[in-house]
Amino acid sequence: MENKILLSFAIPTYNRASFLEKLLNNVLPQARELKDEVEICISNNGSTDNTREVVISFQKKYPDLTIKYSENKQNLGVDANILKVAQMCVGDFIWTFGDDDHIVNNGLNIVLNFLKKNKENYKKDVGLIVLRVNSYLIYGQTGKKTTVINTLDKNKPEIFKINRKDIIGLSFPQIAFISILIFNNKMLKGLLSEDIVFVKKGIGTSHIHMVLFSSMFLKYPHLEGIVFNKEIVCQELSQYKYFVEDKFMLHYQMQRKLNNLLLSYKYMDEDYAPLILKRYKGLKWDIVVDMMVMKAFKTFNYFSYFGCLKLFFQHSTFIDALLFSSVFSTLFLIPPIILTSLYKGLLIIRYGKGWKAKWNFINSAIRSVFDGTRRRNEQPH
Repeated sequence: MENKILLSFAIPTYNRASFLEKLLNNVLPQARELKDEVEICISNNGSTDNTREVVISFQKKYPDLTIKYSENKQNLGVDANILKVAQMCVGDFIWTFGDDDHIVNNGLNIVLNFLKKNKENYKKDVGLIVLRVNSYLIYGQTGKKTTVINTLDKNKPEIFKINRKDIIGLSFPQIAFISILIFNNKMLKGLLSEDIVFVKKGIGTSHIHMVLFSSMFLKYPHLEGIVFNKEIVCQELSQYKYFVEDKFMLHYQMQRKLNNLLLSYKYMDEDYAPLILKRYKGLKWDIVVDMMVMKAFKTFNYFSYFGCLKLFFQHSTFIDALLFSSVFSTLFLIPPIILTSLYKGLLIIRYGKGWKAKWNFINSAIRSVFDGTRRRNEQPH
């Protein structure tokens, strides 16, 4: 019997009952009109708040919808929970989604219609569909909503292909953002069935979804990746406190582990390995540049000077640790006004008379993101 479920909406969650409630209020009214073609799958990662009660209330409110709910006895970590919710899904496609993001009005219907029109070809040949996202900040004092990044490209057609190298090399813009990814479930289940030992090595990277699509494309060379060039996802950016440690742990330490894992995959070949090695080199320079920009914008926040140095030497190569420590120590001593003046000069060269507007926008966005109180490593798992 042919599967009727076209799309599984997969939500891993942990101690975010209020966010999950907002998301379900956003998604379920849209899903009600598509009840025979969509299912909602939720994996509760051992929450200690009222997540269970929130889900039960929606199951009662929408009895005609398929709302699957699973609850881990204890927190398995973000990566294992993503794998858990993926295993719950039976749809032809799986849309992984963060519990604090949203979709635009009628967005679910737009995506379903898009999949239905192309269903037969996409089930065979398309391994990953990437959606467009509007990422914004809400300023606490004023409540003003300001877009920081919108990935919709008006110069591109509604549907276009992604170069396989950009998927395997993890270089396509925003591809690390879980809520814009729609997986081919047949191919994903094949990967999880045959190479689950390898996939589980990615647990602890906080980027298991990137392990999944990159290894899936290595395993199945015929797969294509496409972009559905419509703004579908809405993301409110979080505000963080200690930039240096947070950036290092999430972007360098975890991404380095991810790179090493992919290089060890049995399907990795000489065409793609250089892309991963190039990406690794870029990681360390990203950290350096970001530290300099944060200093220029007076958001060079860190929990402990010596704690940063210890972190560098514990979790990076000796050469990288020397680089990070040298830059960090130098920036610690340099007055921000020097880097601020230098950065303004670069903007004037690039944007001419429009430099000030660009400066104000960047300054506002950066200070909003990195002048908060939240820690990256305190994010829900």
